[in-house]
Amino acid sequence: MYKQQNHVEADGINRTCYQTTFDFGFLPNGQVKVWLEGCGKYTYVTELSPTSTPETDYNGSTYSDHNQTRNSVLKRAKKANATLTPIPWDKVNKVYTS
Repeated sequence: MYKQQNHVEADGINRTCYQTTFDFGFLPNGQVKVWLEGCGKYTYVTELSPTSTPETDYNGSTYSDHNQTRNSVLKRAKKANATLTPIPWDKVNKVYTS
């Protein structure tokens, strides 16, 4: 972040810039990918694991509550002869930028 860089802007002028924005990509396995953004580019920093797990989510629901809901959904899917396909990891573990 502290490393000064140069970037040619859309107007053609070469400007001094810094990568000062942290971008976080939350993955389904609980991991987080960390990127720095700025100067018209993204730089991969690292992948982090959660340091702790709260007893409840922001709605006050516990793991047991979520597990009951999951089991209910699985039963409904089986009854409807449907499958619950998880997000394909090869689609999630990619970075798309414009």
